[in-house]
Amino acid sequence: MRRKDVTKSEADMRGTARAPRQARGRERREQLLDAAAALIAESGLAAVSMHAAAERAGASIGSVYHFFRDKDQMLDALAERHDAELQPAFDRVLQRSDAEWTALSPAEMIEQLIGWAIRYFVRHPDALATLDLHDQAMHAEFRTLIDRVMRARLGAELGSHAATTFDAVVLGTLLFTREQDPRSRDVVVAALPEMMATYLTALEAKQKRAKG
Repeated sequence: MRRKDVTKSEADMRGTARAPRQARGRERREQLLDAAAALIAESGLAAVSMHAAAERAGASIGSVYHFFRDKDQMLDALAERHDAELQPAFDRVLQRSDAEWTALSPAEMIEQLIGWAIRYFVRHPDALATLDLHDQAMHAEFRTLIDRVMRARLGAELGSHAATTFDAVVLGTLLFTREQDPRSRDVVVAALPEMMATYLTALEAKQKRAKG
């Protein structure tokens, strides 16, 4: 998933940040990224600069420029760090069979399909700020997964409608939480999985009535 507002060609031209070989260098680089993430969480992307990250991490400005050419490269590194954490979890979700998904309760299914991802983004505001939530390839893969799971549980027509709704709700919630005060954001995220599970339960009851 590319960083928000950065095209593939721009990222290629900019290159990747310096990867330190020694443990001390890796630790310092992570501290600088943690500092940038904290600045985003507190005040948004506008608060991030090379000097602000250095000050927050207790490092010299020369140390920041040793690892990152500029602010954009540092933000790219933040996005790459979240990619590395999210992809294995997403791969595990993709590997579940239809039988596994249909065996879960509505609440369990929502949690394992969607809930974990929403909570990850809320725990990491810098991921929300730096990753491109509209990335077409990843969104298409996620949309296909939701459609497959919903069709397995609800049948073709009702499942397709449910998938469209869930996809819109998830993307809309992530975009909403990007802009909100943390207190409002946490209230919305805490309520969302239960709301979606209730909706799925109602749809499954509707499907049973239609069959009966």
